[in-house]
Amino acid sequence: MSAITERSLATLELPAVRALLAERTSLAPARELAETIAPVGDVRDAERLQEETAAARALLRALPSAGTAGARDYRDALRRARLGGTLDPDQLLAIADTVRAAEKLFADVHPYPPLASLAHFARPPRPLAEAVEHAIAGGGEVLDRASPRLGGLRAALRAAQTRLQQRLDGLLRSPELARALQEAIVTQRGGRYVVPVKAEMRGTVKGIVHDQSASGATVFIEPLEILEANNALREAELAELNEVRRILDELSRRVERDAAELEAVLGALARIDLVLAKAHLADALDCERPVLDATGELDLIAARHPLLVARGGAAVPIDVRLGSDFRVLVVTGPNTGGKTVTLRTMGLFVLMAACGLHVPAARGSRIPVLRRVFADIGDEQSIAQSLSTFSSHLRNVVATLAEAEAGDLALLDELGAGTDPDEGAALAMAVLETLLARGVLVAATTHYPELKAFALNTPGVSNASVEFDPETLRPTFRVHVGLPGASNAFAIASRLGLAAEVLHRAESHLSELHRSLERTLREAERRRTELAAALDEARVAAEDARRATADAEREAAKLRDDADRALRRARAEADELLLQSRRALRQAEQARDRAAKRNLIDEAREALAGAERAREAHGETAPARAATVPIAVGAPVLVEGVSEPGRLIAIDDRGMADVAAGALRLRVPVASLREAPAPEPAPASARPTVAGSAAAVPLQLDLRGARAEEALAVLDRYLNDAAVAGIDRLRIVHGKGTGALRAAVREMLAGHPLVRAQEPASQSEGGDGATIVRL
Repeated sequence: MSAITERSLATLELPAVRALLAERTSLAPARELAETIAPVGDVRDAERLQEETAAARALLRALPSAGTAGARDYRDALRRARLGGTLDPDQLLAIADTVRAAEKLFADVHPYPPLASLAHFARPPRPLAEAVEHAIAGGGEVLDRASPRLGGLRAALRAAQTRLQQRLDGLLRSPELARALQEAIVTQRGGRYVVPVKAEMRGTVKGIVHDQSASGATVFIEPLEILEANNALREAELAELNEVRRILDELSRRVERDAAELEAVLGALARIDLVLAKAHLADALDCERPVLDATGELDLIAARHPLLVARGGAAVPIDVRLGSDFRVLVVTGPNTGGKTVTLRTMGLFVLMAACGLHVPAARGSRIPVLRRVFADIGDEQSIAQSLSTFSSHLRNVVATLAEAEAGDLALLDELGAGTDPDEGAALAMAVLETLLARGVLVAATTHYPELKAFALNTPGVSNASVEFDPETLRPTFRVHVGLPGASNAFAIASRLGLAAEVLHRAESHLSELHRSLERTLREAERRRTELAAALDEARVAAEDARRATADAEREAAKLRDDADRALRRARAEADELLLQSRRALRQAEQARDRAAKRNLIDEAREALAGAERAREAHGETAPARAATVPIAVGAPVLVEGVSEPGRLIAIDDRGMADVAAGALRLRVPVASLREAPAPEPAPASARPTVAGSAAAVPLQLDLRGARAEEALAVLDRYLNDAAVAGIDRLRIVHGKGTGALRAAVREMLAGHPLVRAQEPASQSEGGDGATIVRL
């Protein structure tokens, strides 16, 4: 868009936007860039600029303090250094401060690639900044550490000052000199220390006269006694001054060597400062990033003129589109209704978007990137140039027709106005047809009814109107695309106080066609307003319904959550009650079983003792004999002296056997075992059962042959009965087979609340075909 003229930019008020942007910059070079910012004509360049502004807004949201604070414009110092001049301490400090500010800002923008790319080729010369900071204090004083020699020279200078002061103090105390002094003070003239002597006594003080007072009553004499001390002090001062100059010149030459880097750093700071100013302006105007379009489509949603927003006025948002299904838009409506502002807003938004500026419109607004924008807006009549209103407009139209082509935008205000209405309308239609044929985007305002009809009947051309409130007889400044607007000249004249009889007389001069068209347009506007109001009510009702539905869904979800929590609490309480009941029952059974065990043990001990006594009485020794039953783990056996049959659990190498007899577990010699009588056959059942009550639960459960789900149900009851009976060790026989029953049993035991531990049985107890359970 480099070919756009400054006149068009000024017509569309881009300079005013530049001024708003410049106010938000910090550096003078950035301010200069803002004042000359120009739109680009390539959509890729425009997208890059938009990305930079979006990244800057993101940076400021994350780090509001980001910016060029501390940086200064050192271009004059850089030019002086390049010419071989010596920079003063303030100039050197400005360079060092700017280098430090650049380092901080470049680090801040590093996570944001669009901003980091602006400083890609800038390398702040940190060694230079460190050298300046080492040599110069913040107040501009060259420090003693600036060079080894400077510290020594300043020490000698202080010593010379001390010696001179001592000599002066001695002179002032001298009685001979005291009589000749105007005042007992020491002052300076020409860099030399002198004393004020009365003019009439100047002959009594030997020395060099440097000055006298305006009245001539006092002469300032350097006494010969301090001449050498004054010379020594002056020499020390000159030596110190020369060393300071040498240091500053050395630093200036380093600046000269780093001039290219310093220039790049200042340029990068200016570019980033400009982008940050764009971000600040976007936030101030409540802007959104537009969607850039390469096909020439413009669609503004709730667009507000930026200058109206900046002034704090009430800017009415407008919706306007162009370039989608039509390329020419004819805007009609009353005077002061906002037609011209609509054209300016469209043109200014196109320029701002191409400058990388976000626009004060709703998100989703689409703006084309165009080569050129031609604007004929406002009255440029000139007495000096003999230009009437019609002539000034026509000159701009001629220039537009001479250059405009596809990819351009033409904004024509009051097209064909200022001359005979019929001829003006004919010219306007011819201009619009020519531009339409070339593919130029056109937005034009008019009051001619012929142009309204032209827009209705010509493909690629559409009407638009600015809204007028018939109740208040005032414009609302809203824009409606697709419907022509009435001029409402009589309504506006009435509101401004024109007599009613004049208005009636004026209406009588209108043609019937014109009156009919105006009535039709007013009726169409009334119906459009009613439909718009109904649509707004429908939208409000839909939003209310959506909110009510959302509230109901949230309430239902809350009720479901409450019910789930209540159910979980009830289950937990039931489980706790069941556990407490089982624990209490087990404790009662354990107490009863302990008493029963004690009785059985006493009976067994008494039976064994009786048998031994009987053998001894008959003088017989019990012959060692083998058990009459097969020594097989799990077989039913009877133990001598114990009435209740038991089941063999294990046999060790020493001939001792472990037998479970009811609630007892006995360890007896194998020789004391005999085969138990076979139990009466029970009715056949496909499901294994657990015999006995909780008080007499067997120590082994045989599940072989049962299906997994039946076996697990029997196992659960068995574990409960065993727990109630107070048994702590059980043997579950499931067999080896395919391993499915074994896996199901062990999985259930692993998660059962009554099981403390489980392990495969030893080889003597059945190996992997059985599982030992600890309750």
